[in-house]
Amino acid sequence: MDTTLAPSLSRPGPSPWALAAAGTLFSFLWASAFIAGKIGFTACGPLTLLSLRFTLVGGGLAIMLALQRRGLRVSGRAVLAGLLSNAVYLGLAYSGMTHVPAALTAIIVCTTPLLVVALGAWLGRERLGARAGWGLALAFGAVLLIMGQRLHLDGLAPWAVGLIAAGTLALALGTRLNQGVAGREDPWQVACAQLLASGLVLLPLAWATEGLQVHWGAAFWGSLLYQAGPVSLGTTLILLWLVRQGGASRASSFHLLSPFFSIALAVGLLGERLYPLDVLGLLPLVAGMALVLRRPAPARR
Repeated sequence: MDTTLAPSLSRPGPSPWALAAAGTLFSFLWASAFIAGKIGFTACGPLTLLSLRFTLVGGGLAIMLALQRRGLRVSGRAVLAGLLSNAVYLGLAYSGMTHVPAALTAIIVCTTPLLVVALGAWLGRERLGARAGWGLALAFGAVLLIMGQRLHLDGLAPWAVGLIAAGTLALALGTRLNQGVAGREDPWQVACAQLLASGLVLLPLAWATEGLQVHWGAAFWGSLLYQAGPVSLGTTLILLWLVRQGGASRASSFHLLSPFFSIALAVGLLGERLYPLDVLGLLPLVAGMALVLRRPAPARR
């Protein structure tokens, strides 16, 4: 039995409200990356943007750790989880998103919780229980309700959708691997290793396919700095905390909120259309998330 994420008997875990607040912030930052990425694509290619983003924040963390004389001691599992969750996932998803709307990208990525649950059940690592399982299904159904009207788009490239789907599978694998990392290793060292390795892997690919060409300007710098700081560093640290406190399946369930935030940001910043189902789908989405996050009542003696 895997006891990596077993709760401590000497102290209670965080409340559902704390998990919900952290997960909602994670989901917002994650969703905003799709919008920032679309803006950044006007200045450079997707792999160029990602390689510079990961290298910038990973290098900054490496300098910070060196100044604190903390070194960089992480496992190969942590590095592999980071490569899957960053380089492979975003490399494929961003490449596909150049031909797919950001909102549609969000609906594909939000299937991550189901993939994580399936992997957990297959490996026998984690069980959500019937109530959380129904909550996950309800929330996912709400996402389909919200995004269904957006799936029929003229000129949609099937190969681009396939890239995003493949990247989503890599993200689910990375999230599951992170379960064996969270709680065992220093989160700052893990974040540094994962982001720096992802940047170094993507740099030669960006050079070979895009020539690392950049149109310097506000669009590039705004997108790069926002994704390097709040998105890359922020979501990595929050995700490690969520996986440690609630398990990989519950942590990944917050991806279900991403389409809602993506739609809101796309409407507000990019002028995309708002549909009535976008609002109606919020109620079952919140209800499903509540079922997933609610802890089972302690057994009576």
